[in-house]
Amino acid sequence: MIAKRTLPLIALAAALSFFAAAPVYAQEADAAAGDAATTESSAAEEVEAAEESEPEVHPEDIIDAIPGPPPGQERPDFVEEMLSRKSRAFANPVNTRINRYLAAAMEQSEEQSPEVGLALIGRLNPKRLNAMERAKVYQIEGLLHYGAGDLDQTIKSFQKSIDERILPLDQETKLRFNVAQLMAGLYKWDDAIQAIYEWFRWSQEEDPLAYYLLGIANFQLGNFDLAIANTRKALEVADEPKESWLQLLAALWVQRNNYRMAAPIFEELITLFPKKNYWVQLGLIYGALEKYPASLSIQQIAYEQGLLTEDKELRRLARAFLYAELPYPAAKVLQRGIDDGSIEAEPDSLQLLANSWIAAREFEKSLPPLRRAAEISEDGNLYVRLGQVYLQREEWGQAAERLEDAIKKGGLDKPGSAHLLRGIALYNTGKLFAAKSTFVQARKFDKTRKEAEQWLDHIEKEENST
Repeated sequence: MIAKRTLPLIALAAALSFFAAAPVYAQEADAAAGDAATTESSAAEEVEAAEESEPEVHPEDIIDAIPGPPPGQERPDFVEEMLSRKSRAFANPVNTRINRYLAAAMEQSEEQSPEVGLALIGRLNPKRLNAMERAKVYQIEGLLHYGAGDLDQTIKSFQKSIDERILPLDQETKLRFNVAQLMAGLYKWDDAIQAIYEWFRWSQEEDPLAYYLLGIANFQLGNFDLAIANTRKALEVADEPKESWLQLLAALWVQRNNYRMAAPIFEELITLFPKKNYWVQLGLIYGALEKYPASLSIQQIAYEQGLLTEDKELRRLARAFLYAELPYPAAKVLQRGIDDGSIEAEPDSLQLLANSWIAAREFEKSLPPLRRAAEISEDGNLYVRLGQVYLQREEWGQAAERLEDAIKKGGLDKPGSAHLLRGIALYNTGKLFAAKSTFVQARKFDKTRKEAEQWLDHIEKEENST
């Protein structure tokens, strides 16, 4: 028989479902965390929008995981059914010659020669066989088709065996479950659901894998509330939670925009299966729930374990540190990432590093990344920022040079301010003529006109007094 828990397509479907949903949320959360100054409001707006578009789903409001059997298809009287089958089996014994054919065909299956086995089975005429012989033939025929990779024919053969209604109930129930798994393996989700309902009708046991399979099928069909109920039931019935089952439930809650319910699932995932993706997702979930200290803690633990290695993950952690007013660890994360190549050394990352060092009052350390950022930037705005740092340090000559670089490179957001600051730097180096010329340029811009004129008046008075 096909092993009940080893059909790989089932686990694959769950994994695909989870990773189809999780990256969508990750992209949204990453965009929301794009700037430390707007992280809080962006995440709050995201949650509020989700609450407006999708009402929160409460477990008690979700319909039962397994509906009753369809009208006219109530569960059988198992005692009566077993007695009936024993009687029919006694009246339909398997001929010795047929048994030899079946044994030979099974031997070919075990030797991975299903085509030879099917050829042997093909010599038997179903019309000349009794009910038990046909059921056995169809059962082995299905196994051979499965070995040959023909799932459609496997389903048809198994169903023919089931339709004989003569196999022992435990064997037939396993065949019904195999049919449901195969339907899912072929992405025939509606058929898989109906096959599982039929399995529930005939089964005398409660198998968590059946609920999980229903969860996958309903997820694929967009029946998210029912899929949540199915998957929760699978976890409830199981002796221990399966990773893929928790993955599916987490993805479903995220799909429903219910981050409050998703959070404990990710917490369980990182406890039982501490993989990078779960740490990252939990940090994002906490952020969306405005639990910023918890989000930072999760990211920090993941970082210390070496799990955060991608550019966007490291920048997100740095911004979380900055939001928590912890600029020094933010700078350390960025510096290390840029040094080892984990973070691309481009203008935005270098400026973020420089700003972090400045916020940590490590002005000397802020200069190299800011200078490098200014050099590779497409415009001169970062040269202005670099000039401002030199002005704060009262290094007037360096400030004047960097502001001159900014003006030459162009594309400035505030060109008037660049001229004004350069004029101040030149004045403090004693180059009054050059300073006056620069203030004249600053006077051409509305926002700096008044202050430029004040400086020009001041220089004129200073020159007249000498």
